[in-house]
Amino acid sequence: MSRRILFVEMSHGFGGSIVSLYQLVRGLDPSRYEPVVLFYRPNAYLPQFEELGVQIILLEGDDGSEAALPVPSTGGSRQEATGRLRSSLSSTYSIVRQVAPGAIRLYQIIRREKIDLVHLNDVFISNREGVVAARLAGVPCLSHIRAFEQLTRFDRYLTRYVDAFVYISQAIAAAHEEQGMPAERGRVIYNALAPEEFDAVGDRASARAELGLEESDQVVGLIGRLVAWKGHRVFLPAMAALAKTHPRLRCLIVGDGEVTEPTYQHELEVQTAELGLSKHVIFTGYRSGIPALLPALDVLVHCSLRPEPFGRVIIEGMAAGVPIVGAADGAVPEIVEDGRSGLLTPPGDAGALAEAVGRLLDDQSLAESMRQAARQRVCALFNVDTHVQKIQTVYRELLG
Repeated sequence: MSRRILFVEMSHGFGGSIVSLYQLVRGLDPSRYEPVVLFYRPNAYLPQFEELGVQIILLEGDDGSEAALPVPSTGGSRQEATGRLRSSLSSTYSIVRQVAPGAIRLYQIIRREKIDLVHLNDVFISNREGVVAARLAGVPCLSHIRAFEQLTRFDRYLTRYVDAFVYISQAIAAAHEEQGMPAERGRVIYNALAPEEFDAVGDRASARAELGLEESDQVVGLIGRLVAWKGHRVFLPAMAALAKTHPRLRCLIVGDGEVTEPTYQHELEVQTAELGLSKHVIFTGYRSGIPALLPALDVLVHCSLRPEPFGRVIIEGMAAGVPIVGAADGAVPEIVEDGRSGLLTPPGDAGALAEAVGRLLDDQSLAESMRQAARQRVCALFNVDTHVQKIQTVYRELLG
């Protein structure tokens, strides 16, 4: 009999965490596990999950109202659940008051849907109510931590009720264990992809034609959400320096803005004009088919200013055979072997970034060797089949 896994997704945006969750859900053994994916709010990636035929629960409607949820016929009343919650966490009652409504709501869903295990996606501090709900319902809880975060005293208290932690990188694991996360219950399982999906997404010529690029262009891409910490303001000066010696340079900035930084794209467009890059830079906006775009690139740049928790786009570029220049911080050095499967530069250093990109544009033998090494590394370390097997091993341990 298959066991029912409740995946809790808090995000309203589109990013690597939700793509990684999709890859996991898609790869689960259906004879053993039946996924139920709970979204707190509408998400642009939700239709992808619907196409898998998995059960979807959406808590919040498009108008911001909370969807009505039936009260379960078994498993105790709301008052009983609240009482258990208060008694078990009385020492932190003020925070519990904030967590309790959401925890009770999730508790009801867990009981109603006969969930066997709760899998919380992304940061711990956003999933406090999920931890409490799983505890109330008496089911195992897995916390899949995909970002750096600052834990409170209450969070450290809650960790005792999590049965397993999965970290997407050694950098994330170290940062959390330094704050008191129990190391004995944690393990690193890298995000992953299906390398074969990058073999049949189209060729270089068609990818470039769609973007209005010529075969003779030297194309450098920066792919990610338009938020300041992703380093666009470093990328543009670096490209301005390169353009002086590479007249056929074309730079793709792929991604859309966030509600938290609504003017950021306009600021980048102004910076582009001030640097004299208007004929070199293309803002593509949001693109759903990144694998089909990657063959157009000669170099893929990652230049985040803060430590990157993982960097899914990096392994996507490596799978597509695109040479990588990455910022040497966070998890990136775990993914890219500097000088072998890519080049690493200090975060925020536009000069070093320009020099590294220029090396790859000018030295085709170096670029080709890095393409091959990167592809081999992705297949060995970041293959989705291996990723799913490791996650299912955790499930088996927790479910007995």
